[in-house]
Amino acid sequence: MPSINGEPIIILVTRDGQFQDQRSLTLRTGVAVFRDVPEGSYTIIARHPDLTPTEARHDAVLTEKTILGIRFTYNEPERQLFTIETEVSDLP
Repeated sequence: MPSINGEPIIILVTRDGQFQDQRSLTLRTGVAVFRDVPEGSYTIIARHPDLTPTEARHDAVLTEKTILGIRFTYNEPERQLFTIETEVSDLP
């Protein structure tokens, strides 16, 4: 399934309440990768208007030269967005 009702889940990266970057992703992969995100504290948001709740949030602190990976847990029969998790990998 590539989307929910024809619309992908949107992953937003915010810092101090300001939008920094976004990716849309399909449910086939369930992962969004952000490269070259500046060092700092961020809030990662997975959002879709047809899910309950409509968004899930996770705070993350990034250092220089990291790749930020996003995973979310979604239940199709109940159309519920349960959690969002981040994975931070250091670049060489």
